[in-house]
Amino acid sequence: MPRLARLAAVLALLLPVALRAQQPVSADPQWEFRADAQLSPDLGALAGLGANVRAGWYARVGLAASAGAVYLADAWRSQQRLDAVVRFQFDPFAQRARAVYGGAGVGVVRGDGGDVTGRLLLVVGMEGAARGRIVPAAELTLGGGVRLGVVLRAKRDEGR
Repeated sequence: MPRLARLAAVLALLLPVALRAQQPVSADPQWEFRADAQLSPDLGALAGLGANVRAGWYARVGLAASAGAVYLADAWRSQQRLDAVVRFQFDPFAQRARAVYGGAGVGVVRGDGGDVTGRLLLVVGMEGAARGRIVPAAELTLGGGVRLGVVLRAKRDEGR
């Protein structure tokens, strides 16, 4: 865990420098609902809510909280997650119907017995075309296992 704490501290110190290099944009939050299927190391399903803000035209900083159940040791157990992720948008101006994004972050997982573990996360996703005021996305998250997620985000007034 000390290695994870050091990495989180370095990222926290570098974030203000990276954010100052970005152009000023609206900081209104973009709300999201997510449903994740945990595929490894244990099978499970989680649902949650999150929000992200623009950190320039290309970057998004988000926080999502999820809860659900995982199948562990021949029984279903509850699990909660809190993930903080910085995403890079490859098409921030919504010039195409679909857009790929990638990101990294840290997560905290709390199991049924109250044990808490930290995770480093890598995220790859694709946002689809807006359907009314909703933008659907599919995500693959690696970090302490593999998760596949479906995310429904509120549409931004301009861009992604």
